[in-house]
Amino acid sequence: MTELFGGVHLERGSQAIVTETLRLEHDTGQVTAPSQSYLAYPGIRLIGRDLQVNLDNESGRITGVSYRFSGETNLRGQAERIEIASPELMHLQRVRYHTSCKPDNKAWSIHARKLDLDKVTGRGKARDVHLRIADIPVLYTPYLSFPIDDRRKSGFLVPMIGNSDQNGFDITLPYYWNIAPNMDATLFPRYMSKRGAMLGGEFRYLTPRDQGTISGQLIPSDSAYDNRSRGSLHIEQSGRFWQRWATSIDYNRVSDDDYLDDLGTSLDETSVRHLLQSGTLSYAGNGWSLTGLIQTYQTLDSSSSTYGRLPQVLLTLPRFDFGPGLNATLHTQYDYFHHDSLVNGHRFVLFPRLNWPLRRSYGHLIPSLGVHLSQYQLEDQEEGFPDAPSHAIPTFDLDGQLVFERPIKWLGSRALQTLEPRLFYLYTPYQDQSETPVFDSSELGFNYSNLFRTNRFTGLDRIGDANQLTLGLTSRTLGQSNGEEFLRASIGRMFYFADRRVQISDSEDIQPGSPYAGEIAAKLLDHWNGRVSLEWDPQATEEDAATDGTAWNKRTFELEYRNPNNDRLLNLAYRFNQDSDYEDTDLSFRWPISEGGTELVGRWLYSMKQQHTMEAIAGLEFGQCCWRLRLLGQYLINDRDSDTATGSTSVMVQLELAGLGRIGDSIGEFLAPRISGYQIN
Repeated sequence: MTELFGGVHLERGSQAIVTETLRLEHDTGQVTAPSQSYLAYPGIRLIGRDLQVNLDNESGRITGVSYRFSGETNLRGQAERIEIASPELMHLQRVRYHTSCKPDNKAWSIHARKLDLDKVTGRGKARDVHLRIADIPVLYTPYLSFPIDDRRKSGFLVPMIGNSDQNGFDITLPYYWNIAPNMDATLFPRYMSKRGAMLGGEFRYLTPRDQGTISGQLIPSDSAYDNRSRGSLHIEQSGRFWQRWATSIDYNRVSDDDYLDDLGTSLDETSVRHLLQSGTLSYAGNGWSLTGLIQTYQTLDSSSSTYGRLPQVLLTLPRFDFGPGLNATLHTQYDYFHHDSLVNGHRFVLFPRLNWPLRRSYGHLIPSLGVHLSQYQLEDQEEGFPDAPSHAIPTFDLDGQLVFERPIKWLGSRALQTLEPRLFYLYTPYQDQSETPVFDSSELGFNYSNLFRTNRFTGLDRIGDANQLTLGLTSRTLGQSNGEEFLRASIGRMFYFADRRVQISDSEDIQPGSPYAGEIAAKLLDHWNGRVSLEWDPQATEEDAATDGTAWNKRTFELEYRNPNNDRLLNLAYRFNQDSDYEDTDLSFRWPISEGGTELVGRWLYSMKQQHTMEAIAGLEFGQCCWRLRLLGQYLINDRDSDTATGSTSVMVQLELAGLGRIGDSIGEFLAPRISGYQIN
């Protein structure tokens, strides 16, 4: 036996003991230290008295202890007694547990009569557990099991609580089921005081070849909807098999047309009128690919004319090179379009195209020649129209651009300014296509980038006739040291040499030219960025311009502020679109208001056309490093196009305790798509 006195420091392997008085039994490896002692094991540090440790089997006990776990566990607190059965298993009695905040921070704590920590299973088990905030008991459970590493285990998750006009008091108690290492499920039992009980669920799986998610909701009897059963289903899958085969599924369905209006949480969700149901199978060859697609929609609007594709087949071939610079591409596509009440039919399309790109450092000149070949076989065709129309429509375009540059000073920094004139000529002869139905074509939105497209329609049912010249001009200011873009300004217009006769509607476009399209993007000051997009139509009459502003078909002004930490955000926007018939202002922000971590978040989306608020969000977040409380209110009008639509309000609360979890709604995930730049902490 050896006795040591005065500043004893003993180390053996990964163990360390620091104390004033120590007794060591050589034959048993037992160490005793009656005074205040420091004990270190891998991943844990202990300070207490009456230390007894066996160095041979690494077991022991200590009383009146303060402990600190490091690594993934990251626990801190006090215990009346700790028994160390092995380096992997510890039993703590009369435990007080905190997070990694400062030792004097007593914002919240967990008290337990007994706590077992097992590193082999990765679980902690506590009995007679009290959650205290500011030393006030707020929650009790006789038993609690929780992870101490990143391994998963089945069990209840923190509840989500809220309130809204449509649903009333709303509480969800999720249950997580760890089925296997590669699959799990979460059940969402939910109760809404105005609707009744709902059961939601999500199943996820992951294999070496694919992954997928199946989720859904079911209300057996909705009290606010004539006691009808309602629900939704979502299936998502993506995978790759045998190296070259790939699959994907995106299936969505709801029980009724009002489901998203009643249970959607955002304007984007409630504005959806078509739910996608698609499956894709593709094969990737050596430079070529073959893709098969089945695509339908659940339509929530009885007036919809959206077609399903049953199926679509795409063949993508590699680019063929012919001599110096000349190359060819070929687009091949087959579709069968289906609709319950409209014309159905087959469509086969070939689009071969030749290009001769001439590129230099000071610009480019690219002539291209192609021909659109299409063949239809139609069913239920209108009387007087052919069942098998076909088209062969050639098209030619010439794209030329020059780049001039000069060095300048930009706010005291060395920069490079460019001047980039661009000319784009397009010729496509007129061919009557009114005998073919419109399966997938629509008019493109007008903006600066679309000035240089070869077809003014989407899809392949309408090939626009064109004899036109586009003139565009872009100027950029770039940092010479890193190429950062400080300013970009563009303006352009199309000039028509012939009337545009092919239209989806019956009328012809006899204008001499398109509207002017322009855009400006600038880095204004530190952390400030702005963007302007405009469309001005010189053909608009003075009367129109004076009454409803149709000379300006589109106007978008956006201003944003981002600080480096991304915790100060400000977004200001004004958007006007004459064709889509909306005029909105949009304000959103995230801003700290105190050094203690309190911040405000909000969004205000206002329709100047309807003259009322479409969505308003106001929230307050406050707390410190080890806890945060978020309060959020939302006002939402589901139907943008209705002048008489009434809004609904909801309230969400979330309490986050660092190291323990979150209680309440996931407010961060709710705000991220609504406040540009918002990041979940």
